[in-house]
Amino acid sequence: MWEVPLLNTVLLLSSGVCQRCNELQNIILCSILPFSSPRVLSTQRIGPHNQNVLSILIGSMLGGGSMEKDGNGSRFCFYQDKSHGEYLLWLHSSLFYLGYCKTNIPQIMTRVSHNKEIRYYYRFRTFTYSSFNLFYEEFYSTGKKIVPPFIEDYFTPLALAVWIMDDGSKYKNKGLKFSTNSFSLKEVKFLAELLKNKFGLVSSIHKTGAIDQYNIYISKSSMPKLIKIVKPYVHPTMLYKIEDLS
Repeated sequence: MWEVPLLNTVLLLSSGVCQRCNELQNIILCSILPFSSPRVLSTQRIGPHNQNVLSILIGSMLGGGSMEKDGNGSRFCFYQDKSHGEYLLWLHSSLFYLGYCKTNIPQIMTRVSHNKEIRYYYRFRTFTYSSFNLFYEEFYSTGKKIVPPFIEDYFTPLALAVWIMDDGSKYKNKGLKFSTNSFSLKEVKFLAELLKNKFGLVSSIHKTGAIDQYNIYISKSSMPKLIKIVKPYVHPTMLYKIEDLS
């Protein structure tokens, strides 16, 4: 019975209108969603987790997402430049309505870059879950973020769409590039194999020009298939990353 009200609320939140209506919806939903109170101890947040939640989290971790330890549990962290603010608000609203983060709408923040420029960005964190410790241990088993093998089980069309929205970009030959610079060549090859085995997507791996950094390129021939797979999950403000590519 919640489908239409939830959809309308998500759309309103993403567009930044009717904030008071959203606040009222938040109060109502907070009383019925599990784990929706910050007062719940991380040791009592143990799952099980909805597949859509896991897809969003895994997709984000392949992109710009990160994790951090907090007491007895772990949490996921999301960061986006101001230009992608609508996308981050969509991530926040999606996770909030599934009971995974605070109601507070992320606000614009600032930081000074290495070249002294002021950068504007949004960020938020999920609640801390003891059941997220396993994810943290897998993603940071070497001390830095890696691509753990277990993600194959959660590499859904939604996860792929989130990865594209996070770290995908158009490429001049009408393909699509994943910025996988932070992963090792072995990990990049593993991701390329996942794209092929899970979705039948043809890709290639190219050096970026920096030492031990590689990107994945989806070929032009695979773009119609890719678009068909992910377009239902791509936020409207991120369609530019895939539209007009077929």
